[in-house]
Amino acid sequence: MLTIKKAGLKDYQTVIDIMNESATEEELRGFVPPEGVSPKFLEQLKREISRLDNGVVVAEKEGYPMGFAFYRLVKDSLEIEEIDVRKEFQGQGIGRALIRHVEDVAKERGSKRLVTGTSMNREGKPWKAYSFWIHIGFTDTRKKIDGPHGLKYTGLVKQL
Repeated sequence: MLTIKKAGLKDYQTVIDIMNESATEEELRGFVPPEGVSPKFLEQLKREISRLDNGVVVAEKEGYPMGFAFYRLVKDSLEIEEIDVRKEFQGQGIGRALIRHVEDVAKERGSKRLVTGTSMNREGKPWKAYSFWIHIGFTDTRKKIDGPHGLKYTGLVKQL
């Protein structure tokens, strides 16, 4: 049975491990900065996870962490900063369960929508998770966002 629990500071390294095990080097090529995960992002994640009422949850099965989601409330939206599932468990409903949990949190907090984005490579091809987001009801805003390291992102939104 899959359980979703609030992350604590002791889960910080686990979350990093999940990120590192969510895609192959080949898949990442062209979609992430050459140096890998941004130190600024890791600092934001650590700061968030150390808060008592944080927006980081971990999906576990029999105590084994399989995926996580990092989100935060921004005005009337709940913004999904990151969601990752270990490569070997992708396609088994874990990402969908995490998003369902985040949707419930958003509704409890009175949010009107979920927002996120996905990176695009230099040729304009979106990251592999793009089809996942569309499949679970997100819409491409067609708004392209310049991210750090010269990467572009496409905005995605789901009305609640």
